[in-house]
Amino acid sequence: MSRRMLLLVAVLAACSSKKSDDRAAGGSAAAGGAVASPDAPATPEVPVVPASAPDASSTPKVIPVPGSVPELGSGPDGRPYYYQRDLTAEDLEGRTLRDLALMRNTIFARAGHTFRKAWLRDHFTAQPWYRPLAKDDDSKITAVDRANAKKIADQESSFTRDRLVALKDSIAARAPRTPIDEVELELLSTRLGTWVGDAAAPAEKRSPLEDPQQLERLLTLDELSDLSRRDLRILRNTVYARRGREFRSDVLQDWFGGMDWYKGDASYSDARLTAVDKKNIRLIRSVEDQLGGPLSEHDHKEEDGWFQGA
Repeated sequence: MSRRMLLLVAVLAACSSKKSDDRAAGGSAAAGGAVASPDAPATPEVPVVPASAPDASSTPKVIPVPGSVPELGSGPDGRPYYYQRDLTAEDLEGRTLRDLALMRNTIFARAGHTFRKAWLRDHFTAQPWYRPLAKDDDSKITAVDRANAKKIADQESSFTRDRLVALKDSIAARAPRTPIDEVELELLSTRLGTWVGDAAAPAEKRSPLEDPQQLERLLTLDELSDLSRRDLRILRNTVYARRGREFRSDVLQDWFGGMDWYKGDASYSDARLTAVDKKNIRLIRSVEDQLGGPLSEHDHKEEDGWFQGA
């Protein structure tokens, strides 16, 4: 065969191969999408997220708010916990009990306050900026801080029973529940005066402040180690309230007045207290004494409205 014929055969073979490649590419485009033209700009590479990587959408984006310090933490909705300016109604609207507690306690955590309540202690210990002190550095707490703590406390106390029940029902219906949900249910249990958390939780794992039924048995010192002086005052008087005692204290009467089980009785006397009741009262009082003594009515109001009250 002549050289010219050989060259012609080679050209025809190359053209045939190119057509096959073009048909194959066209089939791939039909199956998996258009194929970019050599002249088209390169398509940016999309990173492949491993299946085990967390969903970025589940992490709340911190919302920049003038006058706030987001470095001190933010809630699930992205709103910061700490503000250097006066709080507004909008700053507090829609916050949960847990959010409000963290807002109020962040003020005092900045001053090195140490927390008896485990969930608060765990939260702040995990913050890189938190430095617990043997005694609070009150110089860190400004007049604006104290005014804001009062506003937050007022917002907490504004929750009606119907709203608390609605929040409880909403969280209880979630599956699965998150650790944040469990803290919310513990706080709701305390406010409602009945256990609304996991029904399968062992009785000894429930705080008597969250489940007053635990007061039917003897308490232990360990069960009281998580409670502040404010909590201890409420718990000690819960023993009396369960037997029908009425209170001269506005704080206590308002607190127990929100409980379904509370029935004040003008004819109440301490003769209604059982042997277990009396022992629990003495034990609670002993812990209060170790912490500086029971809160007075004035002190209790200050803790509710100005201090951490945790």
